[in-house]
Amino acid sequence: ATQPKMAQLDARSQGLFDHYKAISNKIKKRLLKKPNYREASDEYGKLANSLKNDENSQYASLCFSAMAKCDQMMDDIPGEAEAWANAGRQFFQAEEILFLSRSASYEESLEAAVQCFSLAIQAQHKKGNNVMAAMFCLELGHWLKKLRKYHEAIGYFQKAADFQSDVPECQLHTLFEIASCKLQLREHDSALGILSRIVRETTDGKGGGGASASLHRRCEITVVLLLLSLQFPRKYMKPEHTLLLDKYTRDLSITGALHEDVDCSLLVLLQSLIVAVEEKDCTLISAIQPQLWSLLDPIQQNVLYLLTETHSHTVRLL
Repeated sequence: ATQPKMAQLDARSQGLFDHYKAISNKIKKRLLKKPNYREASDEYGKLANSLKNDENSQYASLCFSAMAKCDQMMDDIPGEAEAWANAGRQFFQAEEILFLSRSASYEESLEAAVQCFSLAIQAQHKKGNNVMAAMFCLELGHWLKKLRKYHEAIGYFQKAADFQSDVPECQLHTLFEIASCKLQLREHDSALGILSRIVRETTDGKGGGGASASLHRRCEITVVLLLLSLQFPRKYMKPEHTLLLDKYTRDLSITGALHEDVDCSLLVLLQSLIVAVEEKDCTLISAIQPQLWSLLDPIQQNVLYLLTETHSHTVRLL
C-alpha cells in the first residue's frame, strides 16, 4: 500500500515541477518576442496558492518568489512586495513546523524568510510607502519573536518604529514590542527605560485615544512590577518612578479616582505587593502572587515571576 502512495506523491511532484517549468519557459527571452510577465505572474500565483492550500510551504514559497520577480520586471511595486511577503510567510511556516516539533533545523527556511521580507520592505521603502514598509517590518518582527529570535526581532521592530516617526500612536505600540523582547532577554533596565517613555508619552496625550489609554495602563503596571523586581532603593529612583509608586500606595479612595479604568482588585493587590516588597515580607509576596497572576497579561506575569524569584533568593542569602 505504501509503494503506490509514494508513486502517487512522486507523480504529483513531477507534475508540479513540469507546471513550474512550463511557466518559466514562457518568460525566457526569445528573438522578436517580448516575455509576458503578467501572464507568468498570474500563473505562478495560482500555482503558489494551490501549493499553499495543500500545505506545501517550501514549493509555495518558491512560486511566490518567482511571482515577485515577474512583478519586479513590470515595475509593479505593491505586487512585488506582497509576493515577497507571501514567500516569506511560507518559508516561516516551514521553519515553524520544525520549531514546534523540536526537530533539528539548519535555519535555511528562516534565512530565506528574512531575506524575502527584507526585499518586501526594501521595495515599499524605495517607493516611499513607509506605512507598508513598517507593516512588513512588524510582521517580520512578530515571526522572529514567535520563533524566540528576540535579538533579531528587536532590530526589525526598531526599523518599524523608525518608519512610524510620523505616526506616534503606532510607534508607541511598536516600542512596546521592543520592550517585551528585551524582557525576554532579561535586559530589564533597557526595557524599563522604554516602558517609562511610553508611560510618559501616553500620559501627555501624544499617543491618541482609547488604544493609547489601554497601552498606558499596561505599561504603567509593568513598570511598577519591574521597579519592585529590580529592588531600586527609593532614594536612587528617578522622580517619575518614585511618583508612580506613590500613586499606587495612596489611600484607595484617592487612588481609585486616579485609576478609574483599572480593576479595583488589581489595585488592592498591587498596593499590598508594594508594601510587602518594601518590608521584604516574602510570605506575603508568595501569598499575593497567585491572586495577582490571573489579573496580569503574560508579559506582566513574567515580571511578577522574576520579582518572586528575586525576593526568595534575597531571603535565602540572608
